[in-house]
Amino acid sequence: MSKILVVDDDLSNAEVIQMVLESEGFQVERICHSDQIDPSINSFCPDLVLMDILLDADDGRNICNNLKADRSTSHIPVMLITAMLESQVDNIACDADAIMFKPFEYTVLVNKVRKVLHSAIKIRN
Repeated sequence: MSKILVVDDDLSNAEVIQMVLESEGFQVERICHSDQIDPSINSFCPDLVLMDILLDADDGRNICNNLKADRSTSHIPVMLITAMLESQVDNIACDADAIMFKPFEYTVLVNKVRKVLHSAIKIRN
């Protein structure tokens, strides 16, 4: 069972995403504050970080780049979600493995999560 860390400062969005992913058999930890990311990664050891771009005190693109630059977390795929326009997302270069634009159907989200996880496993092997 893959473990997914959901990071979204909108509690209702995070709860719905958690419910959808858990109903598909994923183990999910949900956090709503960017300062909880490092402790959650250390304790939960996620196989994927699913994170909103616009967070309470930071930008998910910057957090993603920091995770990818750190040897201890660079292997963890990061999938960003956002309500921003695609042209706005490109304002900050980002090393995310995938980006989904809101609104999206939850079946599409689940399929994208599976695809990103599958790709990460293929790369590691």
